[in-house]
Amino acid sequence: MTQAHIADDRMSQFDHVLVLDWSANSTPKRGADSIWIGSAGKARTAPENLPTRHSAMAALRRRIDAALAARERVLIALDIGFGYPRGFAARLTGRPEALAVWDWLAARITDDMHNRNNRFEIAAEINRRFPGTGPFWGRPSKRDLPDLPEKGSARQGTGLAELRETELLCSGAHPMWKLYTTGSVGSQSLLGQAHLARLRSDYGAQLAVWPMEGHDAPVILAETYLSLLDPAVKVASGYPCKDAAQVDLLARALHVTALAPLLAPGAPAELLREEGWILGAGHEAVLLAALDAANL
Repeated sequence: MTQAHIADDRMSQFDHVLVLDWSANSTPKRGADSIWIGSAGKARTAPENLPTRHSAMAALRRRIDAALAARERVLIALDIGFGYPRGFAARLTGRPEALAVWDWLAARITDDMHNRNNRFEIAAEINRRFPGTGPFWGRPSKRDLPDLPEKGSARQGTGLAELRETELLCSGAHPMWKLYTTGSVGSQSLLGQAHLARLRSDYGAQLAVWPMEGHDAPVILAETYLSLLDPAVKVASGYPCKDAAQVDLLARALHVTALAPLLAPGAPAELLREEGWILGAGHEAVLLAALDAANL
């Protein structure tokens, strides 16, 4: 891939790329294991560390507003799951669509300015709607929630897969059902989907969720996986923590990569609407090569 090809493809798609490392912390936090925003493109900045989800969403809105005012396009990639294994959405909402789950969660999740939230209680409520012990698991031992088991091995009869199709392409991916301890992407996703549903409502047709709604709007939300660039992150230096390196390098890699193949996953449309897809899944070598070719 030549430098000219990289630049031409980049400018034809997105003027800005933002990558967010989300967090399910229940108190404000900075540093490792908190929220980081990496950026690439016309207004590239050093990774930004936000202490709360509310402050992160405010930062996102400022960047979106600035880009829209300048008639520029923005890709926002978040390290949370956008969908759940097949069968979940229809059982919960009556519609086999991930975005229906977003709206369901937005109507029930509370998450205040200090990160205090009710994600475990909502997960327990969801479990009660499913056969067996329900799909979600993981909680602090002191939380009295009989419908939310502490261990995944305590579940039975859910009738749902552990991983989505896209997660099978990503080494080390954790299930969306896991809500507590290391790798608990489930907690981040419950909270993140509720916030993104409100963002989607605020911006209307100016914002689209990929792959459920395509990628032609000025602002595109996409799911990604920060471990896609692990080889580059392992040798990166000058960052305050691993999270900062991940969001910065992935934002830059996405900005200089020919994104058309990544934005066209070879999966049925109905699966994409229900489960979503990880931007970059199966294309790790392409992203690493683009990052290397651009001397980033």
